[in-house]
Amino acid sequence: MDELLGWCVVANVAAADLKHFSQGTKLWVLPPQWGDGGEDLMVVGRHRGSPGPLCTMVVPRVHLTNFRVRGVYQPVVHRALTKEWKRGVPRQWESREEAEKVAGWWARDAAIHAGVRRPLKRAEFYHRLADVLPGHVLQQWAVQDVMNPKLSFELGEVFRDQHEVDAVRELRELLGTIATAGVANWADNELWPVVGTVAARTRALLSR
Repeated sequence: MDELLGWCVVANVAAADLKHFSQGTKLWVLPPQWGDGGEDLMVVGRHRGSPGPLCTMVVPRVHLTNFRVRGVYQPVVHRALTKEWKRGVPRQWESREEAEKVAGWWARDAAIHAGVRRPLKRAEFYHRLADVLPGHVLQQWAVQDVMNPKLSFELGEVFRDQHEVDAVRELRELLGTIATAGVANWADNELWPVVGTVAARTRALLSR
């Protein structure tokens, strides 16, 4: 049996092709390198249309799907993952447990932003909703983001179906009512518990 050389997260390119990788291409995914939460990831895989050696690229995580953890047994893969790149040897996964934990987070996020033409905008909107939930510190800028008049309601753009659109519009109507009332402390408004309920329902819809 081949020697286990390490553990790594593996993913596939999602529906939209990337410049260097075709849809469905299997990629070995290194852990976040730059302290940005892993929005952009260093990956190793076969360049599109090329039978040549594995190449290393940086790609937006939003274009990856089907995250899972696999053992690294092939020396050629291990060499590509540990090859010096720009500022030195990339950070590796410290353990199978670390890789599985992070892969779980990424899989959840992939489910949130899949199926739309603007996945980054969808993910951003989803996370903004957390700041209008009960128990969270209300951020006025988060409300402004949710109320953004430029937010597209065209199906397939940011929202997948009419159920999501209706939930978002209901939430925006409630927030608009509170804003119109000119209440200084939003959390004391009698509509705020309803806002929390609608926001929670909307997040559930977006993450299903």
